[in-house]
Amino acid sequence: MSRAPAGVRGIARQSTRWGWLTCLLLPFIGLFVLQPIPGSALTVDALVAHQWHALWTGHLLHYTAEHFMWDALMFVVFAGLLWEQEGARLWLWLLLAAPLISVFVFLVEPALLEYRGLSALDTMLFTRYCLGLCRRGGLLDRWVFGVLPVVGVSLKIGYEFLSGATLFVSDLGAGVVALPSAHLAGLLLGCVWTLAQLRFSR
Repeated sequence: MSRAPAGVRGIARQSTRWGWLTCLLLPFIGLFVLQPIPGSALTVDALVAHQWHALWTGHLLHYTAEHFMWDALMFVVFAGLLWEQEGARLWLWLLLAAPLISVFVFLVEPALLEYRGLSALDTMLFTRYCLGLCRRGGLLDRWVFGVLPVVGVSLKIGYEFLSGATLFVSDLGAGVVALPSAHLAGLLLGCVWTLAQLRFSR
């Protein structure tokens, strides 16, 4: 078997490093760059003013430090893992999913005035990664590491709908309520992503 040229291997290693670095930096862009910029938050006023960029930037903003910590941690881990599998397609899915989630949330939550956070995108990444594991390993591994985690996140979303509270983040800030509909959108998009990957990898 012929070995890949050193230059190609070097490019691949650099690509992996830059992919992980981007996954690490993206949440902090919202925290330190977008947070002070008016019009970055995803609000009804922003949409009325046709500030369409907020459909993307709103996902990078958070209400509290705890909110940011949980969302950023999940994003870095699962975006990094999926970068190694998907490469640049990861960013295409994120760019597509962000506005779809934004529109979905405002459609199903007509009283909503503002949405912030990476949690819906995190849910999509988690679902896609776990379902992707179903294609590898034995039957037990597929259930333990693939199916059961997705069932678990589905039950978490169900709990959030019933209780009106988040399972992990205890402090969203005064007057801010949980939005399980956003997590549901992420779950559904993660399933769609997996089906698309299966369809086009044949």
